[in-house]
Amino acid sequence: MVGRYRYSSIVNQSRALSTPAKQYEVLSHIEQVMTTFEDHKIHKFQSFLVSDDALVQICDAYFQLELNERAAVLSWLCAKYGVQHNELLETCEILQKCINKRKDATLLLAESRMRLQLEPLYNQIFKLIGRLDNGVKHLVDIRHDVETIAKSKAANIDVEQFQNLSNHLKVILSLWFSVGLLQLKRITWETPADILEKVGRNELVHQIRSWLDLKHRLGPDRRCYAFFHSSMQREPLVMLHVALTDTISSDITSIVDYSNKQVKSNEQPTTAIFYSISSTQNGLQGIDFGIHLIRKVVEEISKEFSTVNQFSSLSPIPQFRSWFMTQLKLTAKSKSEHELLLPSEVKELSAILNVSNDSVYNSVWTILQDKAWKIDDNLHKLLKVILVRACAHYLHNVKHRGFAFDPVANFHFRNGAMLWRINYNADPSIKGYEASFGLMVNYRY
Repeated sequence: MVGRYRYSSIVNQSRALSTPAKQYEVLSHIEQVMTTFEDHKIHKFQSFLVSDDALVQICDAYFQLELNERAAVLSWLCAKYGVQHNELLETCEILQKCINKRKDATLLLAESRMRLQLEPLYNQIFKLIGRLDNGVKHLVDIRHDVETIAKSKAANIDVEQFQNLSNHLKVILSLWFSVGLLQLKRITWETPADILEKVGRNELVHQIRSWLDLKHRLGPDRRCYAFFHSSMQREPLVMLHVALTDTISSDITSIVDYSNKQVKSNEQPTTAIFYSISSTQNGLQGIDFGIHLIRKVVEEISKEFSTVNQFSSLSPIPQFRSWFMTQLKLTAKSKSEHELLLPSEVKELSAILNVSNDSVYNSVWTILQDKAWKIDDNLHKLLKVILVRACAHYLHNVKHRGFAFDPVANFHFRNGAMLWRINYNADPSIKGYEASFGLMVNYRY
């Protein structure tokens, strides 16, 4: 009867989700594993054993599903195997009585029980999957699915439940990916091709256009390092690209554009420029490897080159243009808290653009839509001063919840770097202009 009841329960859940065969297969295997876990709780067994085959079947069936089918399975998992609130309420009542009567032993027991009950039951499935060969990678991919589904905000999705599921997976993955379990490796042209392909594909800051481009970025005066995990040895987790130079670079073209020059070995570099850091696993979002990677790379470069005594980034400013254009509109409506232009600049722009003082902000907003304004030397010279000053204010003073509003600045400030120099026209690409009018910044370490 028990088996028939469980089978009927699965069928009912499947019908509610319009479940095809593969989707039903996932639910069935999960039910079997959770039945074993519940028996373990009831009989208070010392160990909780589940065959790897059952867990492999769950993963195989799950990853054959389409994303919308995975969403249905994950929704079912949250609803059926989340926090058991009835048990939690009973423990709360016991805890309240213990506090009033000051029974220390019972109080500690109730606290321990509550700690376990606050953990969703589905965590047991994820912890077991993490022990499989390639299981950690499965968890990373599942969390990527959860994040993707939550951001889609589909009508039949409980976004809060998915965000909570993502947070629990993040806690589990944080334990698997603690710094002590990560391996730092240098990427060279001799690195296996499948890893090199992932390095090229996942370079998000400055696109790698070809194998030749990648080869140059791994050349004698360049370094690329990545963190790997023993359970994902063919998957770089986060990568840091470094240029070895004799000065702190002020533009990205001199680092990444090799089309018209022969790069020679710099045998005695004095400066290491961190010009790109990219995470390759969306499922590890929110788990910060960056600071640990930078520290390890500083150690490695210092060992290899005793002459290197300066460490700096050459970083993009991804939201500066958006912020500046918004401030122009707000100032035009007298709603901005920060005056972007000095009175003398308003007067000068009014004369150059042949508009009234009241129309200057809207006119500047219009001409900054493209690069044509750089043709006029007087206008170019004036706007350069305005943009650099506004950028300094943006990076240093504009905050969100007490931290730098700019995500890249926030990353470097939290890692102990200092804002050193703002570089005008440092990234002349279309992407660079759309992000920050071509400005980039050096953060010194």
